[in-house]
Amino acid sequence: MYIANDENGNQIFAQEAKKQQSYFCPVCDTPVVLKAGNIKVPHFSHQHIMQCSRYLYKRESMLHLKLKHDLYLELNKYYDTAMEFYLESIEQIPDLLINKYWALEIQLSRISPELILSRTEGYYKLGMKVMWLLDERELKQEGQFLHLNHFQMSTMTNDAVYTIHSKTLEINAWHIGHTAGLNYFLYKKEKIEISEVIKPMWSPCWEDTFKLTKNMMKRIIRREKSQKSVQNKTLTYMYQLGLTQESLPEFLYITSLHEKYIINSPVEWKLYIYYHLSKGIFNRADFYDYIKVRTLPDAPEKNILIQSLLAFYLKVFRISKDIA
Repeated sequence: MYIANDENGNQIFAQEAKKQQSYFCPVCDTPVVLKAGNIKVPHFSHQHIMQCSRYLYKRESMLHLKLKHDLYLELNKYYDTAMEFYLESIEQIPDLLINKYWALEIQLSRISPELILSRTEGYYKLGMKVMWLLDERELKQEGQFLHLNHFQMSTMTNDAVYTIHSKTLEINAWHIGHTAGLNYFLYKKEKIEISEVIKPMWSPCWEDTFKLTKNMMKRIIRREKSQKSVQNKTLTYMYQLGLTQESLPEFLYITSLHEKYIINSPVEWKLYIYYHLSKGIFNRADFYDYIKVRTLPDAPEKNILIQSLLAFYLKVFRISKDIA
């Protein structure tokens, strides 16, 4: 941490602190140690890390501390920026708080999507906005697609994932569009200037539909086969319907924007409906339970998402060239 209280309760920045004096955590009031040298950025550290509730969910690396410090100095040129401001009502401490309503969280290491969601919802309860800044080096690009793991996806707000470059402090928004399956997504990259970080974001226009290529479909099916499970739903429905990879109907190749919010592959959930409708046994409640929604702060409510998926299925089924 960069801020602590002195013996009189005054807040002191680490770079202004003196080693011979006593300092205390502004959250738990236990003693902290000033760490300053020629290499490390001056900061305070708990004598025992588990003494403070803030560290039950967050430990900061030296890179994290440095990025927070450097970003604070830059943001403070344009905004009223606070560092490590304790929000007592939700017991959270954003890395940086801009104009008292916009939280910036630098998240270089993986934590659970559930924890990301919990902390994001905490900010939302206070009417605040939040931007999670990931390490740009951890993102994997493949042509027009971005590969995101579940942790990275869970930080998505306003349909964008945000990153920071550890050396240049460049912030980028990666706007997420259609899924291509296996956690690959179409994306559009936008550079965000420090002076405009809290201004309304650019909203890219996406086509209503995206069509998977034969190679994309092959990769999805190959992944399903590699699992070597007799309970694999995609392969089971293909077998029951008498379909092979070469004879898959065209509508199975078409995806909608809402599919980025679900974990089920773009082929699997459509095969589920196709199979159950063909047998006359489709049940909306069962389909609701079957669909797995991603842990995302801004995901549509599941009922709305299910309705959108069903409407999209009927649309692409009707326009498919395979249907007479």
